[in-house]
Amino acid sequence: MKFLFFNSILFLLAFNSHAQIEIGGDENTQKKEAKDSKIKEPKSINVIESTKVFVLSNWSRTNRFLAPNGVLFGDSLGTRKDETYLDKWSFSIGIQNPISEHVFWDGGLAFMRNGESYSYADPLSDSTYSYQTNYSYFGMPVRINVVVGKLVRFYAGVGLVPQMFMGYRQDRYWSTNSNTTGNEKFTSKSGYNSFVLSGIGNVGVMIDFQNGWHLLVSPELRWQLNSSMLKQDSYIHKARSYGVSFGLVRNL
Repeated sequence: MKFLFFNSILFLLAFNSHAQIEIGGDENTQKKEAKDSKIKEPKSINVIESTKVFVLSNWSRTNRFLAPNGVLFGDSLGTRKDETYLDKWSFSIGIQNPISEHVFWDGGLAFMRNGESYSYADPLSDSTYSYQTNYSYFGMPVRINVVVGKLVRFYAGVGLVPQMFMGYRQDRYWSTNSNTTGNEKFTSKSGYNSFVLSGIGNVGVMIDFQNGWHLLVSPELRWQLNSSMLKQDSYIHKARSYGVSFGLVRNL
């Protein structure tokens, strides 16, 4: 009887130990599976994976299309036909947003400038006269872009730029044969179209630093679609510019 009782106790102890081992094994297995389930798959690189913000500066060589405004209001160009280019800087901020893997749109706010210059030297009197004409606008460029690549991304886009006129300034300089020099600044907001529309085209490259930042370099062409002047002005004036934008892009 004692022998049977003793064997029963040994059997229960052995069963209980085996059950604990099995239960502990299940718990370890469950913990391992839960830990494995938390391991994330490596994130694939998308061409345009998120909305981005950008800050750009644009250097452009600007000039203009200039012509008499028809028979009724038009006037001779005179010395204005000899105006040449003027180099100007513009600045913008905005966002890029994906449409599909290879297409994105961008838009923003910009402070835009264009102009032209004139210079004359009289060889007989040694006198000189020159001026630089500046037009300033508040713009809202919007573009559609096609993009290819991953870490180095090439893109091309076209769009429109509504522009609100902010001001006209002309800096004038002169000198005489008696070594007298002078200058003056003329500013105005009257006589100019308060709203103009420009087309824009660009190609560019974005370099991904893989830390959320990108470097952007983009050659750009802008052409004004309507005149800077009012309908009754003597001339039709449309800005033309080509240049390059430099900037930083940041993932949101």
